[in-house]
Amino acid sequence: MGEQPNAALQATLDALAATLKSLQTSVDANSQAIKRLSEERSSWSSSSKSGTGEHHQDRPPRFQKLDFPRYDGKSDPLIFINRCESYFHQQRIMEEEKVWMASYNLEEGAQMWYIQVQEDEGIPSWRRFKDLLHLRYGPPLRSNPLHELASCKRTGTVADYQDRFQALLPRAGRLDEEHYR
Repeated sequence: MGEQPNAALQATLDALAATLKSLQTSVDANSQAIKRLSEERSSWSSSSKSGTGEHHQDRPPRFQKLDFPRYDGKSDPLIFINRCESYFHQQRIMEEEKVWMASYNLEEGAQMWYIQVQEDEGIPSWRRFKDLLHLRYGPPLRSNPLHELASCKRTGTVADYQDRFQALLPRAGRLDEEHYR
C-alpha cells in the first residue's frame, strides 16, 4: 500500500513536469516570435522614415469617415491640394490612385478643365496634376514669390495683412533661417 501513493504521486509529478516543459516551450516560442516582430517593426519604421513617408507600414491605416475634398475652380487650389494630400496620407492612398480620386471630386468648370487635360495629355502624374491645377486656377505666377512675400505691406487692417501674408507664404517655398530676419 505504501507504493501506490508513491506511484500516484510520481505520476502526478511526471505529469506536472511534462506540463511545465510544454509551457516552457511555448514561452520560448512566444519570446522568439515577439523578438522577430519587434525586429520587423523596427525595420519597417526605418524604411518608412527613409522613404517617401507615403505608406506608413509601422501602423495600420485608421479608417475614419473622412470626406474627400471637392473643388470647383473658384478658389485657390492650394487648399484643395493640401486637403487631398492629408486625406492620401491618412488613408495610405497609393500614388497611382491619387489623380483618379482628386479628379473624381472636381466639380463644374474644374471637371470640364480636367476632361480637356485628359484629352491633351492623358492621365497625368499627381505631381503634374498639381502643377496643372496651379497653372489654371492658382494666382498669377510671379517670377519671385519670395520677393512678393518680402514686399507684402500692410495697407488695410491687420487681419487683411495677415490673410495676404498667409496666402503668399506657402508659395514662397521653404524659408531658411536668414529669411526670418
